[in-house]
Order: sequence, then C-alpha cells, then structure tokens
Amino acid sequence: MRFAPSLVAVVFVLALGGCKGTFGDAPHRDGQPGDGPGAVPTPACPIDPDCHIGGDCSIYECPEYWICEDHPTGKRCTNPGPAYPDGGSWECEDVGMTTVCRSDHFPDGGADGSWNCERQAEFVVCTTGSPDYPDGGAGGPWNCWFEGEFRICDNTSSGGDDGGWACYDTASGRECRQRTPDYPDDRDWSCYDRDGATTCTGTGDLPDGGGGGDWICELMAEFIVCTSGSPDYPDSGSGGPWDCFYSGEFRVCREGYPDDGSGECVAGVQRWCDDHVYCSWGKQTCLPSGDWGPCVEPTVTREGIADRPATACGCRYFYFNDACCEDQTDRNGDGDPDCIIPSDHAAPACPSDGSLCSYCDVHGDCGGPTDACLFARDGYALCGQDCTSAGCPAGYGCQAIATSSGTLHQCVPDGGRCE
Repeated sequence: MRFAPSLVAVVFVLALGGCKGTFGDAPHRDGQPGDGPGAVPTPACPIDPDCHIGGDCSIYECPEYWICEDHPTGKRCTNPGPAYPDGGSWECEDVGMTTVCRSDHFPDGGADGSWNCERQAEFVVCTTGSPDYPDGGAGGPWNCWFEGEFRICDNTSSGGDDGGWACYDTASGRECRQRTPDYPDDRDWSCYDRDGATTCTGTGDLPDGGGGGDWICELMAEFIVCTSGSPDYPDSGSGGPWDCFYSGEFRVCREGYPDDGSGECVAGVQRWCDDHVYCSWGKQTCLPSGDWGPCVEPTVTREGIADRPATACGCRYFYFNDACCEDQTDRNGDGDPDCIIPSDHAAPACPSDGSLCSYCDVHGDCGGPTDACLFARDGYALCGQDCTSAGCPAGYGCQAIATSSGTLHQCVPDGGRCE
C-alpha cells in the first residue's frame, strides 16, 4: 500500500544502522550530494528545511534517493519516495525486472513516465519495465519489494536465496525474507510457526484437495485451520536453527538471534523497539507463536510522532532510547531495560511553548519563524533559536548548521543538552 512519505524537517539526525553515536559525517546516499557536516539522511524524501519560512514543503517522490546499509556480503538500500503511477493509493510489488502497481483508478493523464496501465476486472494495473534501483542498477542483481511507503532493494549474496529468499546479516544474526511464501491457497491467511510446523487459519470453504502440497486442512468452528509439517526455510533448512514468523505478505526467518528470555512475550503484548534499519519509537508485538514480531516504525507527519514512552525522557528523544521506556525491568539480565509497553499506556502530551530548549519533533514546534528543531545523532531533540542577527543567552553558543539548501545559525546549549 502506498502512503504519503512521512517527513520530518530536521537539522541534526541519526546515522542509520544503529541509533547510537555522536555528530559526524553523512553516510553514503546514492543519487544525493553531500549535505555537509552533521547532516545525515532520515528515512524520508529530502525537504527544504526552511519550508516553515517560505520554502517548499511539498511531499514528493524521490526515486533516485537511496539510504544504504553495507553488509559483509552486499548491501540493503531503502528508498522512501518510490515512483508510482500517480499520487493516489497503489499496492505495488516487483515481479522479476518489472514493477506492478494495482489500484481502483486510472492515473491522471494515463500515468507518468514509463507506466503502462490497463483495467483488469475491478482493478487498474500499471506496470513499468524500468524500475529504479540503487546506483542505477550497478552492483545487482537487486531483490526489491515494497514495504509501507518504502521500496527496499537487497543485493546480499550470502546464500539463502533459494525459494525466493533474500538474506542479510545484522548485529543480532542473519535475517532472511521470502516475498512469496507458500499458503494453502490464494485467499487471505493468518499464519505462524510453532514447534517445527506452520499453521494457517482462514475462513470459508476447505481448500480444494485439502490444501495441496503438504497442507492438512480441517474445519474448526467457523475457521479453516491448515498445518504443514515441512515449512520452507532458507538454504533448505541448512544452518539454523531458524526462528520464523509471518509479517505482512512476507515470511521472515532469523538465524542466531538470541532468545531474550524475558518471559513477557504473551500474544498481543507490545514493547518499544529499536530496528537495525530505522530507529524511531517503533513497536513490536508478541505473535501467537510466542515470538516477537518485526519492529514497526511509527508514521511521522509534520505534527511529529503520534506515540512514544510516557516519560519526560521519551518526550525529549525523537529516536529510540531504552533509558526512556516506562518499563525499566531487565528480566533477561542483558543489562538493558525490556521496554514492555504497559497496558495502561497513553501517549504523552509533551507540552512545549516553543522557546529555546523546548521539546520538539519538527520545526513548527519551535516559537520563532526562523527557529529550528535540532536533533543530535542519538535522537535528543531541542528547539534552537535564530542567532543570525542577535546573540545567544548565557550557556548557549551560536552554531552554523549546514543543510542541503543553505546554512542556519541557531543557539545551541553548551554541551548539546538542555538543563
């Protein structure tokens, strides 16, 4: 499903591939010039940082803008503004070297660029044989898919590519993702792995032939339950053991991820999480299998983040910082809080008057028309104050902040932290 790219107008932002560190140079970005010291890309299309004072605040596609993570066997790249047939809602996927998008309407003007569109039953299907790739296609072949508002391409070559698997290494272990997993038939199924078998539940009639393949299906009350005792694994099961679950349209298997041992993974329970690609205040839900599902990043708008830990620290940090979680219990003894989201959790108000050093998510949270929301690389956020023509109060220095469209001069607290 296509969503409007979420934009956060920031000056200092974190480096991808982990949310820890200090100010530094920008990592590699295909198709983008350097932004200067301190300007590191966010998972969003570039935006004029002065949009709140007359610049361009439009949301737009940026198909040549890629944020890449290097792995020992290749890299994984994310494009937060992929090209679509038009500005409407589209469901897209890559099939071979072709991108296929489906919606309920013909694009205005018959589609932009190289799209070819036709009606198929109740849908309009548009295809392009020249999708965008990182580095213009160099370094491929690329395995690409759409996830939320992002297009993700992976060229890791560490194996595990049989059966449509794409694999890459992370700090926690190896993760493999299968774009077209096996199901009992082509209806919507809810699936999970448990004790070496895959179970899928759905509604309606029994699948023809009992499910086909290795599926055994039966009626249970109003549901159809199908079980396969021979699930598909990367590398045909070699390596492992594999911890597998279903996320959206993908089957995801992980090798080498440690058991957190928290004892708190009860189906439906959520916790705040960090992700090896993005690091905003993500949420992770315990699956029916007893495994933690993927870390789902929040939708970010010009109003900021809708939810975060209900602590003063959580209000201050735009990105994940486990010290800000409501739950500080370390049940598994790894030295870090477990960050379980309490059942009575409510999003904090994070009040701010927009003055120097106030809380902020976006420039508009800060008081003056030329005051900016500043982010440290660890996600600590504060309102700056324009010092182009006026000095800064005691305890603050006037710093020149390099951005993609010019330089801002802002009062910044000595040491980078507010009282």
